[in-house]
Amino acid sequence: MRSFRFRLDRVLEWYRNQFDLEQARLAMTMTALHNAQQDVARFHAECLAVERDVIGRSEIQARDFPALGLFRLRAKQTELELNQELHKRESAVRDQMQRTQDAQRRLRLLEKLRDRRQAEHRYLEEKELEDLAAEAFLAKWDRPSGLAGTSRRPSPIPPMAPSSHDGSRP
Repeated sequence: MRSFRFRLDRVLEWYRNQFDLEQARLAMTMTALHNAQQDVARFHAECLAVERDVIGRSEIQARDFPALGLFRLRAKQTELELNQELHKRESAVRDQMQRTQDAQRRLRLLEKLRDRRQAEHRYLEEKELEDLAAEAFLAKWDRPSGLAGTSRRPSPIPPMAPSSHDGSRP
């Protein structure tokens, strides 16, 4: 019997490459999300540091109040932009996770199909070997023994005694 060859090996390899590509894209989107989270955290830390610096002074100059108000307005705008970027990155991660899961499902489906076909091939190969062994075993019994053409294997039908058909009974 021929060795096993899965006809869809090239498709399986393509699905495997697609899955690897989607995983790499997922890693990139997760890195971008992590960077956006760090930007938000860094921004909050900077804002807190400025607020503490201004409030912690023993004397606050009058000109510092309008600057602090403008800083707070700009900080709100920057925080809004950073949060929008963060939500955009989170959405990209969710979408990429879905694409990665879909690619993984397609790959696993084809791998299961290959495994089934391989199991079927193995079953047929074992059955062929069993049939071959059975034929070899039976062939051993069908060979003449060398004694005037008699067979070692008894005939399944016993020979019948000659009978006379002349109509008389014994």
